[in-house]
Amino acid sequence: MDFEIKLAETSALGQAGQRVTLSLQPQDVHDATELPTYLAGYNPPGYRADEMSPPILVDNDNDKYRTFDSDDAFRRVDVKGTISGAVPEVDPKSALRSYKVIDRYVGSFVPRVTELQTGNNYRPRMAAARRARRAIELDRELDVADLICDPTNWDAAVITPAGLEWDNSGGTQDPVRDMQLAIEKSAQQVTEIWMNQRVAFALLRSPSVRDQMRQMLGDGAAPAAMMSVQNAGSNGVTGDFAIPGLPPIKVVASKVKSLTTTALDYVFRDPDLTSAAQFDVVVLVHRPPGIPTDGEDIASTYTFRRRGPSGTGFEAREYFVDGRGALGGTMIVVSQADEAVITGTNVGGIITDVTANANP
Repeated sequence: MDFEIKLAETSALGQAGQRVTLSLQPQDVHDATELPTYLAGYNPPGYRADEMSPPILVDNDNDKYRTFDSDDAFRRVDVKGTISGAVPEVDPKSALRSYKVIDRYVGSFVPRVTELQTGNNYRPRMAAARRARRAIELDRELDVADLICDPTNWDAAVITPAGLEWDNSGGTQDPVRDMQLAIEKSAQQVTEIWMNQRVAFALLRSPSVRDQMRQMLGDGAAPAAMMSVQNAGSNGVTGDFAIPGLPPIKVVASKVKSLTTTALDYVFRDPDLTSAAQFDVVVLVHRPPGIPTDGEDIASTYTFRRRGPSGTGFEAREYFVDGRGALGGTMIVVSQADEAVITGTNVGGIITDVTANANP
């Protein structure tokens, strides 16, 4: 944009009384500032640790829980006798096991100077609380996944190696058979089958799986399930799907950045990162409704979580810090304390080596 002025006195622009044309630049009329209509960031897929290992709120950091032995349900007893014979006896067997919650807490400092100079579209305290909460949730997700995805935490009787990696295009892999074999080994009914997004894609690419879904659910079943898995973890989409004759398939899409390579990989996998040949796993669980209180049911895993002052197991607080910076600032703290345990090592199970994808 050009505009004309008349010089009142002689200067570098010309003689007094002379008319000159000036060009008006954008920076002459606008100071760069933060856009009030744009705020971008990353949104992690929904965390599912509380579904994988349901929390039980407790008041004490360290306590014991009782579990009846599987012999009470499955071991045969000689109950036949004569009319005058001795009475065979049985004794219920149970054991006490301990839990001890682990504290998680993280803070984020918000300088007062920052708050005073922040635009309308960015609220530092809210961003700080969200960042702290996600750090807690990711750590919890990793703890639960590392627990149930580690074959060494399961009874040897319920570990099932895959017949052939599900993403092997050159062989005749049979994922349905692998899952059925694992179901047969469980001491209780399998109610859910958990896997990460990569394994779910491999499962749905399998010709035998697609044929079974087509026969029972129609031509659109497999493509619809594939679309659900693709959107897993976003906008409330779980990615879960069903294969006729199997328990519901649960998809974990959460990812974590490697501390050494900065690469992203799925949280839900064998946690042994010391080996170059570890593979994705599938975990089968039994999850009863409610919490067992009569000794007649048992879950694969539970989390014992400190109830805390809020009564929910999660705490958030803030306090002013005078000793930092010119004007001080606010510290946002989020905390939680719990421990996930496998309460039935032969309840459910694990399928190993389901893909040929090694740890990064």
